[in-house]
Amino acid sequence: MSSRRQKRAQLRAMEYLAYSSTLSYLRAQHDYDQDAKSIIEHLRPLLHISSHRHLAELKRIINDEELERLVSLKHLGDSHLKQKWMELEEKEGDEENKMNTSINNSTTTRKKFKGT
Repeated sequence: MSSRRQKRAQLRAMEYLAYSSTLSYLRAQHDYDQDAKSIIEHLRPLLHISSHRHLAELKRIINDEELERLVSLKHLGDSHLKQKWMELEEKEGDEENKMNTSINNSTTTRKKFKGT
């Protein structure tokens, strides 16, 4: 692998780590609120995070047991904190599925058109 490719791969790994760490921090510190939404919206394009990667990270922070223990210790009695993150993951997943369906339909239509 060339030195240039290695540097690009290292930079990409750093972008993923930064995004992953930030989402973990937000999950541990906050409910999904306007501040968390704003941070995520600004960070995704800056770190070149795809919708697919974003959705995978949301699933990770929702299902991470160690992170859940941290949240429950910090926010005793706040059982609704996880719910808003789950609602975000569900919404983002629905949007990605709609986009994938649209892309698949467009590809199928083009194939049919070329075949005629």
